[in-house]
Amino acid sequence: MLRTAITVAIALVLADAIATPAAIAQQAPHDAEIAPEFRMKGDVVSIPFVMVREFPFVEAEINGVKGKLLLDTGALEALSLNHNHLKLPEGRVIGRGNFASGQTYEIVLRPSVEKVSLAGGLTYHRITNLYSQDATQLEHITPDFLGWLGHAFWAGYAVKFDYKALKATFYKSGPAAFLKGEIVVAAIPFQTRNRPNIPVLTAMIGDAAFETVLDTGQYGNIYADTATLEHLAAIGAVSPTQGTGDLNILAVRFREGPAIPMAKLASHAIEEAKPFAKGIGVTSPRILSLGYVFLKQYKTVWDYPNGTLYLLKP
Repeated sequence: MLRTAITVAIALVLADAIATPAAIAQQAPHDAEIAPEFRMKGDVVSIPFVMVREFPFVEAEINGVKGKLLLDTGALEALSLNHNHLKLPEGRVIGRGNFASGQTYEIVLRPSVEKVSLAGGLTYHRITNLYSQDATQLEHITPDFLGWLGHAFWAGYAVKFDYKALKATFYKSGPAAFLKGEIVVAAIPFQTRNRPNIPVLTAMIGDAAFETVLDTGQYGNIYADTATLEHLAAIGAVSPTQGTGDLNILAVRFREGPAIPMAKLASHAIEEAKPFAKGIGVTSPRILSLGYVFLKQYKTVWDYPNGTLYLLKP
């Protein structure tokens, strides 16, 4: 994962930026038809993950090959594979995608894989209609990179991320289950727009409002025009990190909850957000994309069915 990208796998849904929309519509299956056999099973399911830098990975085995799948809330499809690392049945190119950092890649539709096993004891046999791509650059993060676990895998569930316990827990029932025994710091409403996997909130830095998206597949980024950043620096709301282009954020404030300090968010011109913002439905001239730098500070529950982000005492 490149720090300049909100998520690698979001590019899959932006393929028509390069391939023609008509061609994609004729060749690509509907979202519900991608890996339809690969879905969460059970009322409460816990899956351990391991951290490599700022990224949570689930250890897995696919067709006998062991490696890691990125647990990526920014990925829409349940399972997308790295065909540079896996030997897969012959497929067909259905378009091209682009990373938010500018690189492009072919999207290949594969007919099936025979077996996928995940840490925590989940095993699936013969999964059909999977996307794959050459994800060589993710192998620079972990050389055994197999692909992505995405939102469709747990659609309809709330998910609790605990970076201290290195565990993601998925809940089919509501708050009574996932809040039991927890201390709630804040309950923050969110919405989703063009993509059901991307929570969108409003946050304040100083006196400036930022449209804010959450994504486990990154560290954290701030996108704004020069005038905004200079103003926030002048009032002491942000400060540069020596020797880098990163910014320390004195505090991010949501409508509910505490002031949350953010260290070393990578700073970008707002134009750099365009590759992903349009696909999500975010149009603000000021955008935050929050990942590990935020998520490590709390247990978080992403209650997709009820549109609420819970911050829990770690």
